[in-house]
Amino acid sequence: MSLNGISSLITQNRLISRAKSRSRSQSAAIGSVLRNSSGSNGKDSRLNAIKNQSKNQNSLSAADAKSKEYYTTIKKAAGSVQSCVKNLLALPDKEWDKMTEEEITGYREDALSKVNSFVNDFNVMVKGMKDEGGKVNQIYLSQLKNYYDNSKSDLEKLGITMKDDGTLSVNGEEFKKSDVQKIKKVLGSSGSFIDNVGKRAKDVEANAETNLAVLNKTQYAGNYTYDRYGSDIFDMLTGGSKYNTKG
Repeated sequence: MSLNGISSLITQNRLISRAKSRSRSQSAAIGSVLRNSSGSNGKDSRLNAIKNQSKNQNSLSAADAKSKEYYTTIKKAAGSVQSCVKNLLALPDKEWDKMTEEEITGYREDALSKVNSFVNDFNVMVKGMKDEGGKVNQIYLSQLKNYYDNSKSDLEKLGITMKDDGTLSVNGEEFKKSDVQKIKKVLGSSGSFIDNVGKRAKDVEANAETNLAVLNKTQYAGNYTYDRYGSDIFDMLTGGSKYNTKG
């Protein structure tokens, strides 16, 4: 099985187990309050007990609320990273030796603007994964670092460096002095660092969506609600839709 498939399987098994456990606990709690409601006002007591338990279910724990915040940020940033990658890969090929100085300057400035947008979103995504933690996020962070290490020499010549925390920085002045043909090759070609990050960002986004789906399901456990895709989250995780073990 590929690493991508293993990563998907890890997160699915972990999330299914956690969500089912919480669902059982909440269902047991409802049963407990129903059994303990008796007397002449037993019916009203049972109804109030159900309402109170339902209200508690609709609230996430502090830890889960923080995870929901992180994964919402990660999902948004990963989607933006993919858009930035498309823009960089679309950098045009030119007849480099026929370009005027003005055209070269314009090409560099356009590429730098796209690179800065990419770096900003990349850093938000990385910080979100580091804040949330977990084995799956650690796997993705390690892969992102490996992509950089494999292209480190070429990226540094463009003024793009990676810090110890896994975030990127760009030296704009150094970038503006870079060979334009090198810019296209390093940042705008298939199999480049940028291309690899874009593909991994798609998996990061899917993992964030999976976690958010489980957190939302946990929040409303016992109500048997359906998500926006029209099927129960457990069905999606175990056998269908986009959350399958093929990644």
